[in-house]
Amino acid sequence: MTHTAVRVPSHPVRPQPSARTRLALRSQSAVRHAAEHERHRLARELHDGPIQEVLAAGLAIDLCLAELPPDSPVAAGLQQAKRLTGQAMRRLRSSLQALRDGADGADAELADMLRRLQAGHPARQLDVSLEVTGRALTLTPEVRESLFRVASECVFNAAIHGRARRAVIRLSYGVGVVALSVADDGHGKPETIRSVLRGQVPGTGEGYHYGLADIAARAEEMGWTLRADRSGLGGIAVTALAPVGRPDSPQAAPVISLTSVSRHGESDG
Repeated sequence: MTHTAVRVPSHPVRPQPSARTRLALRSQSAVRHAAEHERHRLARELHDGPIQEVLAAGLAIDLCLAELPPDSPVAAGLQQAKRLTGQAMRRLRSSLQALRDGADGADAELADMLRRLQAGHPARQLDVSLEVTGRALTLTPEVRESLFRVASECVFNAAIHGRARRAVIRLSYGVGVVALSVADDGHGKPETIRSVLRGQVPGTGEGYHYGLADIAARAEEMGWTLRADRSGLGGIAVTALAPVGRPDSPQAAPVISLTSVSRHGESDG
């Protein structure tokens, strides 16, 4: 008698999770969902409560300053109060952004944070690209968050005010410095942006371009250089230079030229 061997295809048997494991997974999912819901709730309360109240306080201070003569002895105290409310507003906005980004946002690398902006702005179609050059430096959470806010505000400004269709974010690491530049092809005027960054545009403190004034104040507090130029794309290029700790090797990357960063590889017309 001849016996024919038949090969039976083998299928790996995957162990099914136990009832305890399934319960643990559902519990973890429920906790994450509850935490996300709570973050959004806190973000709404922060936006609709303290942020609006501090903003109103800043506007009231501006109105009082406008009514006082420049040599008034009260003016100096009001200017200090204005600086304090501005600082409080920036911290509140950072906290709001952290709540919206979730618990993992603070640990993300800057390049990963910037990639979130590639989705563009929902209010207007915007093609956003990201270029990263040089050897990455170790940045503190405060520096990462501040640079991200600069990029986010510039992308928003390009989409809403500049009516741009394209924006290029360039992150460049050099020796002891990181440069962040956002260029667009919109209709904005560099001289207007420079005036806003210097706080010289009437009404800036009343909400007009408040975000740009906010990043200008943040850059000043951190000792950064912030400038606005005509971009090679035809719109505006806003560049922030942030001195940071030096990399392990002095040959890690070349020193950054502020002019070359703002050009994005094109000629500034």
